[in-house]
Amino acid sequence: MGVDIFGVQGSPPCRAVYLVAKAIGLDYTFNKVDMQAGQHRSPEFLKMNPAHTVPTMKDGDLCLGESKAIITYLMNKYAPDSELYPKDPAERAKVDQRLHFDSGLFSSIRGIVFPVLFNKNLEEFKKNKPKLDENLDLLETFLGRSQNVAGEKVTVADLAVLANVSTVQAAGLLEKDKWPRISAWLTRLQTQLPYYSVNVEGANMLGEAVKKGIAELGA
Repeated sequence: MGVDIFGVQGSPPCRAVYLVAKAIGLDYTFNKVDMQAGQHRSPEFLKMNPAHTVPTMKDGDLCLGESKAIITYLMNKYAPDSELYPKDPAERAKVDQRLHFDSGLFSSIRGIVFPVLFNKNLEEFKKNKPKLDENLDLLETFLGRSQNVAGEKVTVADLAVLANVSTVQAAGLLEKDKWPRISAWLTRLQTQLPYYSVNVEGANMLGEAVKKGIAELGA
């Protein structure tokens, strides 16, 4: 019996889980959650995840929310020897740190998405945009110290950050001249990862919606 992953295509944290699942060849079923219809607040969903968030995973009797918890669980159970999540304590700690960084990066992306797509508030967008830029500056620094986000090899930290940064790129907010290392890293992974296609539709869908929303606000 395979793993069930509940989510939506547009969500970067969901796409991070899909990327990891594809990378390790996991037998899983994608279950689309109709957020607009309130499916995530149904009794059945709340039984799995009282926080009513996506992604949510069900593996036998175990139910988990939070993408980073799901990612590390999948690696520990289904790919314990994979270099995507190294066993060495120091190397793993660095990957874990970058996963925490990615949570902050996602928060800054939400700070763009909500005022643009839901609140239609130009001033809120302008107020929040510097936080996204600050996180991109930090990522640029990381990539100046190693080829990938947490070291020389691709890890789950790269896949999580990739889901977020590809959305920023699709939204037209990733300036190549300002963040050249990020741009080069992104292009390399988009080209080299054989499972990258699982991320494309969702990144473009959300990114293009944000790009259109920014233009409509006159930003």
